[in-house]
Amino acid sequence: MTGNGGLVASDIEAARRRIRDEVWLTPAERSSWLSELVGTDVYLKFECWQRTGSFKVRGAFNAVAVLERSLRTTGVVTASAGNHGQAVALAASRSGIRCRVFVPADAPESKKARIRDFGAELDDTSASYDEAEDVAMAHAGRSGFRFLHPFSEPHVVAGQGTVGLEILEQVPAVRTVVVPVGGGGLAAGIGLALEGPGVRVTGVQSERTRNMHDALEAGRIVDVPVVPTLADGLAGRTDATALDRVARWVDGVSLVDERSIAEAVRGLFGHHGAVAEGAGAVGVAAMLADKIRIDGPAVVVISGRNIDPDRLARILGGD
Repeated sequence: MTGNGGLVASDIEAARRRIRDEVWLTPAERSSWLSELVGTDVYLKFECWQRTGSFKVRGAFNAVAVLERSLRTTGVVTASAGNHGQAVALAASRSGIRCRVFVPADAPESKKARIRDFGAELDDTSASYDEAEDVAMAHAGRSGFRFLHPFSEPHVVAGQGTVGLEILEQVPAVRTVVVPVGGGGLAAGIGLALEGPGVRVTGVQSERTRNMHDALEAGRIVDVPVVPTLADGLAGRTDATALDRVARWVDGVSLVDERSIAEAVRGLFGHHGAVAEGAGAVGVAAMLADKIRIDGPAVVVISGRNIDPDRLARILGGD
């Protein structure tokens, strides 16, 4: 991998070949509900129906496959809000590699349970994602485990970019792709995958997970307070590598409020029978709140479904 933050388009093609037996081809389904709302064809790319309930398996399987030989005598460690941790735990277990995952204490219990189910050691004593990342990196330094960064590791980003290749095949006329943004790995990967065809990729965060949005405006990494949000999967800092990639390949990041996120979760369930966590629904929230410019046809990535049942019940009940 060379150039462009350590990534080129051919890395995504290679990742697709590498992971094709481990990930599922998720549907891109036209949404009559959203198409009527915005006045152009809108498709939903249901990565919430991906293995482990999130797009994260793409990057995890690609990174573990590339690094497998070097990891066999040690192991892999990572930090996660939950979905990346599940994905790395599964990929490591499939390769017989030891895995330890650090998550914040308030990560959804459903995500923590699945990390344990996949055989990883779980540490949930950190107060925030940022603290979990610091502790995980320190553990890697002490133990010799390989730290797999959730959004800056080039092989992880290349794996996430395979979503973009599928979108182009499923909706060949696509002009806009709307992507949730946390650290920025998914948006950067899709942006690189679609750079050649000239598709506009736009990102969305919640107002309470605005790290990338504010960093793009400032042109540098900024500190953002950690506060409770329905989009917990997007919480935590980004870094300079991810910022550079998003600035290059993504056409800005919009912000949505908590009310719009809840409305999007309810709408996806009511109109499509799809369970989406708050982080996975922010693209739809941006459409509902008229926060983004849409050139059609458009595809919205629904990035994950791993929401605790109690929280989903409260949202569906209107709380």
